Amino acid sequence: MSASSSSDVDYSQDVEFYLSPPDIEEELQLPLHEATPPECKPAITIAETRSRRKARLLQLALTRSPSPIYSLPCEMLSLIFTEYCLMSISPNKKPSPQSVLTQVCSTWRQVAYGTPRLWSRFQALLGENGFEVHGDTMTTWLGRSGEVPLEIAIRPKDITFSPPSNILECMGSFCHRLRILHLAIPLHAVIPLSLLPGFPLLTALNLSLIRDESTRSGPNKVGANDIGQLEPGYHQLSILRNSPRLSDLKFVGWELSKEMVPKVLSLLLPVSQLNTVQLLVAAEACHILMDPLPYLKILEGSCASLVQCTLRCPQWMSGIIVPGITFPLLQILDLVDWHDECESRFLNAITVPSLRYFRTNHTYHGGFVNESFASDMIDLQERSSAPLRTFELLGMHELPVDDLLSILAVFPMLHNLGLNQCDLDTAPLMQGLEFCVNKPLLVPRLQTFSFKNAQLKPKGSDRYIADMVESRNLTIDHDQPRPIDLHRISKLTVIFEKTSLSHAVTRRLKNSGIRELTLTDKAKKKVN
Repeated sequence: MSASSSSDVDYSQDVEFYLSPPDIEEELQLPLHEATPPECKPAITIAETRSRRKARLLQLALTRSPSPIYSLPCEMLSLIFTEYCLMSISPNKKPSPQSVLTQVCSTWRQVAYGTPRLWSRFQALLGENGFEVHGDTMTTWLGRSGEVPLEIAIRPKDITFSPPSNILECMGSFCHRLRILHLAIPLHAVIPLSLLPGFPLLTALNLSLIRDESTRSGPNKVGANDIGQLEPGYHQLSILRNSPRLSDLKFVGWELSKEMVPKVLSLLLPVSQLNTVQLLVAAEACHILMDPLPYLKILEGSCASLVQCTLRCPQWMSGIIVPGITFPLLQILDLVDWHDECESRFLNAITVPSLRYFRTNHTYHGGFVNESFASDMIDLQERSSAPLRTFELLGMHELPVDDLLSILAVFPMLHNLGLNQCDLDTAPLMQGLEFCVNKPLLVPRLQTFSFKNAQLKPKGSDRYIADMVESRNLTIDHDQPRPIDLHRISKLTVIFEKTSLSHAVTRRLKNSGIRELTLTDKAKKKVN
């Protein structure tokens, strides 16, 4: 091929294909006399181009400054990883961020594996569409935690959950380091826990019994096939018998038979040093009657140091005398969905000299209130002389206003009052709470008041709410000075689901000096 014919060939496309942009610029910047004639220049192969590109990338990696995070010392990375992985879970946070961190690079993997606290929390959602985990996974995970205290949470994703047998066996090998334990498992998986040597570092236990669809047959209840496993005397093997640091216990068990309630509770209690206990127990049917004596005996064994107590209990048998129980340090008592007659017997049996917060919820039983509720509360206060600060009633539809006012009269130290979904007559209630010079003042220290109902009763009585608030917040009479112990209402919540407050009442409440005001009309538009 002649030189003249070669000079007419266009090599631009080949050069641009084989050379990267920097190479093209270098070719263009060369002087014309140094440029290689096209007919003498060899073609650059793809392999050579890749090799040259790798060389340039390596040179750039050595010359450019790395990302700022790579300049941090390993100790700082360890703190960042720990803070992120152990903080509260947000909606956008992956369930197991530790595993993600180990896949970023070798440095991060070494730092993560060398941070024992990073692996001190193990959470598993088991069941359909849940996090598939087995004993080997749990052992590998917790094996990286060194000797730090552990937090383990095993929860079901759905009711068809049946835990792998080796998970609880694996957990037994770490029981000496468990500090917080959350379990939602069937009854048959709870019983073997009593064979473990103990939980010397355990401070909080949250245990929920769930249905086990794979092993259940017969009646629709929890533990129907496991009653025979709890033989007489088995309760002596308490799961928490060697847990000297346990202070917080929550147990949830639904659809239990009357025989199962004391037997299951005896697996956990008594624990003498408990500060907080939540026992939410429900029978398999509302007509099931339970002997209250075993239940109260178990509760009495843990009452010496209790500060906070939340109780839900099946209906009791009638005709059984309930012994008295004293809770010397109890400050918070929350009764959830008790049968009205059982609640009356319980209130007459207890003494609570340190009580500061009392709440009872009657929503589940349709709002029925025992006719002796007022006298029961008054007798409780006469026995206890409790410095009650917060009193809240929920779903008590049949409580007369006069009975409520008589209860408030024996608690002069009240600061917070909640009357929610009680369907009370607004006019007599607000008139009873209103400050007047010529009548005794109820709850003079009232600062927070919550009044939520389906509708205003009777219609048009919302003005009495404004009258009551203004009498406490805006009373200025030079002839009759304001009582020293009369406090102003600083937080008020008034909600009627089917009725709107009038504009005049809303304006009066906004101008009454309330620091935090929440009003909701029937359209559910809040005004703060």
